Amino acid sequence: MNRWTRVNLILGAIAAMLLVLHLWPQQVPAPIRLTSLDVGTISTVRIEHAGGLQIALQRNTDGWELVHPGRAKARSHRVQQLLSISQATVERTLPPGNGLAQYGLAEPGIVLQMDEVRVAFGDRDPAQRSRYVLMDGTIKVIDDVYFNLLNLPARHFTGD
Repeated sequence: MNRWTRVNLILGAIAAMLLVLHLWPQQVPAPIRLTSLDVGTISTVRIEHAGGLQIALQRNTDGWELVHPGRAKARSHRVQQLLSISQATVERTLPPGNGLAQYGLAEPGIVLQMDEVRVAFGDRDPAQRSRYVLMDGTIKVIDDVYFNLLNLPARHFTGD
């Protein structure tokens, strides 16, 4: 076997090894959810804008009911859309010590409360389609689409 044949065999073996490593199945970590709440057990939802209560929903034996402003039966599938925020995938968590003001969280414009869990919504990340949220003293980043659900009028949940 001449020298070039040996070099080609070694290069072929290295290429095969790299191909196997590239195609080797990798474990994808499970996504981190915003809360550990079980959507099926949440019984109260409150949306506050600038500190004032805008919408309050409560689960009863017949399903969901709008209790503020006014009282009306709520459409469950629309409330479920709102509850999906609890299961939002956290894109990243910012290190502790970051100032709240730079993320619009010093005085958040909107706060969502699901049972005892409060999530404050801050500014939009200018480089991504993401939103800064504050929960339990930690700044997290989630998809901005959830923020839009918090701006819907009460009649969206009742179908009026």
